[in-house]
Amino acid sequence: MAKIVKGTKRYILLRGRNENEDDIVIDMFSKKELDIALKEGRVEAQDNVVRVEVMGKVDLTKPKKSGKG
Repeated sequence: MAKIVKGTKRYILLRGRNENEDDIVIDMFSKKELDIALKEGRVEAQDNVVRVEVMGKVDLTKPKKSGKG
C-alpha cells in the first residue's frame, strides 16, 4: 500500500459503463502523472477526473464503553 500523507492531492480517473457493456476504469494519479497521461492520450476530455486531498487519518476502532451505566 502506498503511503499518502496529510495534504497530499491525488487525481482519480473515473471512466464507466457496464451492465455488461463492461469497461469500468478507476485509476489514481499524482499531478505529474496526470499531466503525462493527458499528453499520451490515456486520459480524454470526456473522462471524469476528481481531485482528492488527504485530510488525515481516521480512527476506525470502536470507542470503548465506560464501566458506568
